[in-house]
Amino acid sequence: MRWCAVGLLTGCLLSLMGCGEDTLWQVCVSTESTFDIEEVSVLEDAMGLPSGHDAVIVDYDTSELPEGASWRVASVDVLMMIPAASFESYSNEVKLAIEVFDAASPVGQQAYVVEQTLDKTSLTWEDVTLTNPQETWDLQQKRAWWTFDFSDAIAETGMSSTTFVAGVYWKYGGAPTVGYSNYNRPCDRNWTDYGDGTGWVLNSERDGGVGLFDPNSCNFPMLRVNVEVREEGRSCGP
Repeated sequence: MRWCAVGLLTGCLLSLMGCGEDTLWQVCVSTESTFDIEEVSVLEDAMGLPSGHDAVIVDYDTSELPEGASWRVASVDVLMMIPAASFESYSNEVKLAIEVFDAASPVGQQAYVVEQTLDKTSLTWEDVTLTNPQETWDLQQKRAWWTFDFSDAIAETGMSSTTFVAGVYWKYGGAPTVGYSNYNRPCDRNWTDYGDGTGWVLNSERDGGVGLFDPNSCNFPMLRVNVEVREEGRSCGP
């Protein structure tokens, strides 16, 4: 998606020459997906971490950005899951937070946080049957993508670390449950705080790496991360 804001820059020479011609300028704004879990894995489970955090490392390639352009995370989508049997009675009062860290590690870093309260009627729900979950006993589920807008949380001046962290924070307990991928993701791209007081741990180093026989055996929360790019120019292009 791409849009632009148009304005006028007036150049005035403080001399007898007077003012120069007005120059048309545009702030071009585009959004693009930089991470989509469904491009690398499939839904397998539904779970929550009581008072915990679970996050993935995301890379954003800035090599093609023009000089002076800024970029930031625009939004993060998380796959919300509710057992089909309890969908109608499921509370609209549950809250969830999404975090973004402008660094490759969340340890010691300040997070950008967006917290929202669930409104079931505002989401588009689909029926799904889980075939091999490890955590939930409810095979029949309802799923919906829930968008968290970061445009008010992250300044337009943008982010700086091209490797950053995005994840889920269960601030108020283990609800709601979110979708989780198959256990086929790289553990060295998955930061988790299990809510046990230990703090953040990179899952490839959990328990000192002992027993980690497959470095690609972690599951990720089902997330989609979208980035916004802002640049100035005479034309925003097609």
